[in-house]
Amino acid sequence: MLLAAFIISSPVFSASKKKKKTKETETSASAETNTTVSVDDTSYKLPTGKNQREYFSKVDPEVLLKVQNGSPDSLREAMSLMRQKSGEYEEYENVLAVVSSEIMKLVWPSEKITWDIPVVTAETPYTGAISSVKQGVFDSSTGNVDFLTTLLPALVIVNSNSDISIIESCETALKSALQIQPDSVLANYLLAMVYERKRGFENAEKYMAAAYEVSPKTSEISLAYSRILRANGKLAEASKILNSIDNTINDIAVLKQNAYISFDAGDYDSAELYVARVLQQTPNDLEFLLFRAKILVEKKDYIHAVSLLDVYARQDSSSIDYLVLRARVQLDWSKNTAAASETVEKALQMYPDNTDALMFAARISSETDSPVAGKYADELAARVLEKKPGNVEAMTYALDGLIQRENWQEAYAASKNLIAMGNVSSAVVEKYVNVCIKMNKYNEAYEYAKLKYDANPSDEVLLQSYILAYSMVGNRDSVLKYIDSLMNTSSSKVKSYLYYRRSYLQLTEEKSLADLRSSLIANPRNSDALFRLYELYYAKQDYRKAQYYLRQVVAINPNDSSFKKLNEALTKLIQ
Repeated sequence: MLLAAFIISSPVFSASKKKKKTKETETSASAETNTTVSVDDTSYKLPTGKNQREYFSKVDPEVLLKVQNGSPDSLREAMSLMRQKSGEYEEYENVLAVVSSEIMKLVWPSEKITWDIPVVTAETPYTGAISSVKQGVFDSSTGNVDFLTTLLPALVIVNSNSDISIIESCETALKSALQIQPDSVLANYLLAMVYERKRGFENAEKYMAAAYEVSPKTSEISLAYSRILRANGKLAEASKILNSIDNTINDIAVLKQNAYISFDAGDYDSAELYVARVLQQTPNDLEFLLFRAKILVEKKDYIHAVSLLDVYARQDSSSIDYLVLRARVQLDWSKNTAAASETVEKALQMYPDNTDALMFAARISSETDSPVAGKYADELAARVLEKKPGNVEAMTYALDGLIQRENWQEAYAASKNLIAMGNVSSAVVEKYVNVCIKMNKYNEAYEYAKLKYDANPSDEVLLQSYILAYSMVGNRDSVLKYIDSLMNTSSSKVKSYLYYRRSYLQLTEEKSLADLRSSLIANPRNSDALFRLYELYYAKQDYRKAQYYLRQVVAINPNDSSFKKLNEALTKLIQ
């Protein structure tokens, strides 16, 4: 706006009024006269007079619209039309040719420039904006007097060296540019990139779709559109767009995107093949070396995954992706909870807001009933949910933490929220039923458990939840009769649970102990039955037998700190 204000108050206008000229002469002179303005120590030449806000006012409007459209084809067509004129280029035409070539180089590097690039020595807001873009700077001094002075500074979004501070300025500029020319492929593409960088993928998809509709054969647009569709979970559409690219200029980029899409789709074999092809061409690509390790972890090929992690660590042992992946291997393969906790705590020290590290820390805490980095599962998951509201995995870890800390009121609310999300897993049903029972909401637990079990009677977890809820509300004899009716047709695991639940309904300790022993015959690793035996013998002050069973519980649940604490306390009592 400083430029516009300067131009309006320029002394050229008052000087022209002092001379007596015909209307025709006056118009001609004002159109041809230039004024020099200085902004931030940089001089710009701008035309004055009737069209002082239109530097390209003498350019064929069709040429200018095509440049403003900004797609590779439109830029080539614009330069072809401009070459058809006779004589040498005027200065503004040279500037337009240079601007077009710079757009092609910066935004569409896979495309060929089919015109001669002239040399421009004069400083203009257009060339000045492009110079700033190359330095990773958003040039706010162009004056925004037309489409190109408004849009060109926003080209900085494609500069990988630009920082996050330029995003809002780019968004504002590109929205203004689209008000001038809504069908501009270039403006739509750049605004989609802005939203992608802001992780606003829904908006990014809208603007990238507009660019793709007009210019579907531009590989940069196809790659970006595929990437955004993948981020929105539209994997089939992303793959279709990606496979429509008909050139090999971006072969590596296409392979990488195919690898990511296959991984997200759970096709780890295909993902590994794509990654292998990338590494054949670029063996020093650390990102894809680590990605290959990630695929191997998903395939549970831990031996080869660890080898790749060791190779990666020689180059970079502080990457957040490396640290989270290393922690996963330590927990899932080595079963070394202490090492996994230490690794993820290191990750959170370096990257305190990283959602992957927070999520994994919440997982460890939910499995161990212990704090990680000083926080319990519900506290860690809450930080994830601040950034990703409605994330089911984080909501589940939050519920686990609340249950472990016996915060039943909040656990009840958390479980209700999970149920409201739909597509409820049997594990969530089990937790919800348990929480309801802890809060003496027996009828609510029973009605929900029955509803879910009736809908899927083959699910053993739902059966167990139903039996638990039924035993809270049903007549003792009726519940016993129902449990007995299931004994002969149930699997060993379910039969073990049936005996365990029946032990609570027995009227004598002897019968309860007999049921618990039968439970362990059906499934020797039933930690619920083992813990029940510990409780019975502890109540009788037979501490050695109590510890015998409690130690087995600890062995089956080595990560659960609450069992370890009970065992330590019992050991001190015996001593």
